Amino acid sequence: MPIVSFKVIPITGEKSVSKYVARAVEILVEEGFDPIVTPDTTVVSVEDLSVIGKIASKIHDELGKMGIERIVTIIMIDDRKDKPDRDPMELVKRVESKMREQR
Repeated sequence: MPIVSFKVIPITGEKSVSKYVARAVEILVEEGFDPIVTPDTTVVSVEDLSVIGKIASKIHDELGKMGIERIVTIIMIDDRKDKPDRDPMELVKRVESKMREQR
């Protein structure tokens, strides 16, 4: 299952954009995803890559309704064909485990 990272950057004059990012994450939840929020990206697993454009468009539309006139979105897709059922949280746990082993 492809792992997709979204970095949504609302261009505003405001110092904090967390309310806009929170809305973007809410949209992912509304669309049936279980997002993992990090300090600078939000990560989801998708079964079909064709939904990515639709989701990005919906996020842009919703933030536009909130008054944002410029939105930059960076999307990174990790599509590993030899291991189709990867879980993003399992990948995080694996790295954390390796870090503990190295101590």
